[in-house]
Amino acid sequence: MALPQTQDQTAARYQTIVLQSLASLSEGDTRSRTLHRLRIHLRRLQAYLQLIGADLSADMIAKCVSRLSRLRTWQVFERYVERLHDSGSDLRKVRDRVEKTRLKLREKDAYGQIKGLVLTSTSPSALAASSSVSHRLAALRMINAESLAELIDKARVKPRRRRLHALRLKIKTIRYQEEWALREHDPRPGLVERLKDAQDVLGEYEDLAEFRKLARLLSLECRQQITRDWRRVRKRARALPAELSRLSHALSRRRLRLVGSQSRAARTSLRSLEGTRGDAHPPPLDKSIIVDIYPPSCSRGRKTLDAPPDGSMPWLTKPVYGSSTACLSASNACAI
Repeated sequence: MALPQTQDQTAARYQTIVLQSLASLSEGDTRSRTLHRLRIHLRRLQAYLQLIGADLSADMIAKCVSRLSRLRTWQVFERYVERLHDSGSDLRKVRDRVEKTRLKLREKDAYGQIKGLVLTSTSPSALAASSSVSHRLAALRMINAESLAELIDKARVKPRRRRLHALRLKIKTIRYQEEWALREHDPRPGLVERLKDAQDVLGEYEDLAEFRKLARLLSLECRQQITRDWRRVRKRARALPAELSRLSHALSRRRLRLVGSQSRAARTSLRSLEGTRGDAHPPPLDKSIIVDIYPPSCSRGRKTLDAPPDGSMPWLTKPVYGSSTACLSASNACAI
């Protein structure tokens, strides 16, 4: 069985995937999955840099992702038109735009420039003043919860495209950060799944809204079908903010958990994320628990108890792992 990877090792592996993908695209790789893989791992690097406090480097990576967005949009649009079983003029027009956008990136040496930015933003000097993921995670969760709640409220009051797009981008940022947190002592796999579901709904709406613009630009015959699909997903996207009111609370709350433990759901999510069982090997169980008995804003909110040698936990009504909930009996809670 492979040994568990540290955060730095995982980040280094993601950087390698980014550089390999850039090399393939520079050499003429036209597969949409290569670009998609590149953007995903750039976002994972960006989340890692945000979590360790390397904000300038994270911003550089974000600009790299944005530079590739137009080509990605055209490629996704091409697949959408293909699914409409259009093999005529519409598909030819879209494929022509895909090729022109791809050639423009190569002519401007975009992939080489992105490679330089990636190497610079992840160099030892750029990360010299960084901190650990676990050190920043709790603080970022509180910040993210506050900004997420504000965006949800705005989108609920007026669910226009711009506000829903801003909400989607924030959810995406939090999701990638929480995927890194699956490797930490306080993983929240359920939250990651909820973020993914919300991102999918808002992402489909944003895609179709953009497809309508592109279809008008190219005078495509499939404009009416795109409009019908857009109206369908718009209704779902506009209703979503009202369903997300508890999401920010799930992000900010603290829970009773075992130090060093990972829930089965967290391990499953992490294995799915990494694509290999070895990367998700959980750390050894620490024989202590952390109990949050005060609000997160209170400095007294964390107590550590040592477990008995036999591994029993008499102060709990049941064993607790990862994100599971548990109850403290009244007498023992007072004793704490």
